[in-house]
Amino acid sequence: METFLVAILGSMSTVTLTSIGVYLSRNWLIARLNASIKHEYDVKLESYKSQVTRSEQAYEEIINALYDMISYFRVHKEDYGQGTGLSEERESELMHKYILASSSLSKATDIGTFYISDKAGDILSKLRQREQLDYYNEPKFDFFEQEYQEHKLALEKVMKIAKLDLKRTN
Repeated sequence: METFLVAILGSMSTVTLTSIGVYLSRNWLIARLNASIKHEYDVKLESYKSQVTRSEQAYEEIINALYDMISYFRVHKEDYGQGTGLSEERESELMHKYILASSSLSKATDIGTFYISDKAGDILSKLRQREQLDYYNEPKFDFFEQEYQEHKLALEKVMKIAKLDLKRTN
C-alpha cells in the first residue's frame, strides 16, 4: 500500500509540476506575442505619423511658395510700365522671395510628389509645363497678369486638395 501511495504522490507531483510549467510557458508565450504585436503596431503608427508630418510640410512649402509668387506677380501686373511705387528695399525683398519661392516650387514639383497627392503633383507639373507669354516680346503687365492668374488658380486647386488629403478624423 505504501508503494501505491508513493506512486500516486509521485505521479501527482509530476502532473502538478508539468501543469505549472505548461501554464508558465503559455503565459510567457502570450506575453511575447503581445509585445511583438504592440511593437509592430507602434512602428507602423510612427511611420504613419511621420508620413502625415512630411505631407503637411510639403503642402505648407508649396502653398507658401505659390503665395510668394502671387505677391510678386500682383505687384508687377499692376505697374503698367510705370514702376511698382515700392521702395528699392521692398522691391529687392519681393524679388528675393520670388526667387526662393520659384526654387522651392520647382523642388516641390520634383521631390514633393513623394509626399503629396498625385492630383496636387499634376497641378504643379501642369503649372510648370504650361505655355507662357514671351517676357521680352509681350507687354510686361500681360505677362505678369497671366502668371498671376495661373499661379492663383494653382494655389486654389492645391489648397482644396491639401484640405482633403490632410483631413483627419479624431
